[in-house]
Amino acid sequence: MPWLTLLPHYWQSVLLTSVNGSPHVVDEQAELETFTAQLRAARRRLRVSQEVFGPALGVSALAIGSWETGKDTPGLCNFVRWCEALGYAVDVTGFSSDTVLVPRADELFDAFHIRRLMRALAEAREAKGLTQPQVGAALGVSGWSIHMWERAFRVPRLLRLIAWCPVVGCRLTIRAR
Repeated sequence: MPWLTLLPHYWQSVLLTSVNGSPHVVDEQAELETFTAQLRAARRRLRVSQEVFGPALGVSALAIGSWETGKDTPGLCNFVRWCEALGYAVDVTGFSSDTVLVPRADELFDAFHIRRLMRALAEAREAKGLTQPQVGAALGVSGWSIHMWERAFRVPRLLRLIAWCPVVGCRLTIRAR
């Protein structure tokens, strides 16, 4: 985690130790590279060029190329749409939940899926007995940010979402539909 050295020493130790004292070092970049490799392979299997796929997704071919090579990271909304367009679902796994969310009448596709992911993380946090400020401290953000993310009033960056999962005992995954 080369970016870790740029943080003050306090935040380095917070990110390397979860709130209950057990280590949860996550290489977010490696996780993201795994996802992008899967999605790049899926696009190639479909024999769709970046030049065709990008505009169909609402972004440029250059954006697709940058995501697939790791030069840039898609926003969470674009990541969800990218996965869906290639037949993948984005899920939070590693904990059980009985909650079933349904899309609201006027809710956009990506807004619903982000709300679903955020609800899963909130439930995982609650099941582990953690507060929003504790999770925020482990991620280097405020408890208010966690509150806003869990309510889907704000959208976290994808790498932050990947780092959030092990703090609450789960994992972000993509799976073929």
